Amino acid sequence: MSTAKVIAERISLEKIKPIKEHLELDFDLENKDFQVNIAQSIKHNLDTRSFKISLLVSFSCTEHTFAEYLYDFYFKVENMLEFVSEVNGKTAFTGQLLGTLIGLSYSTLRGILYSRLAETKLNGVILPVVNPNELLQSKIAE
Repeated sequence: MSTAKVIAERISLEKIKPIKEHLELDFDLENKDFQVNIAQSIKHNLDTRSFKISLLVSFSCTEHTFAEYLYDFYFKVENMLEFVSEVNGKTAFTGQLLGTLIGLSYSTLRGILYSRLAETKLNGVILPVVNPNELLQSKIAE
């Protein structure tokens, strides 16, 4: 695996695209615990040196999932090829690069959802701080 270092100036966030924004709060949330689940999907294009990071955040309580937000984050990484190798016949990237992209995407989504939820019963809810490398283990079901 590569020993390349992530250089912030070589990464650019090109676009943020909301794919799904579903919020259903027609029931009482008071005195109810709810869970926040986070999953991701990563796609890449070596020719364009780009990544698409998809993040899915869902809120659920015992009754059902009452909110889901799916966003795509499009990145260009100028020195992408410095982080790539082949493992078992498949393209693989360093955890350092993928963790950086997931971290950037997730922290951006935290701000977006804080703003989106401000006018709802979920006002003041802030997504938890997570380890981006652990988030790499939680895949969006396809």
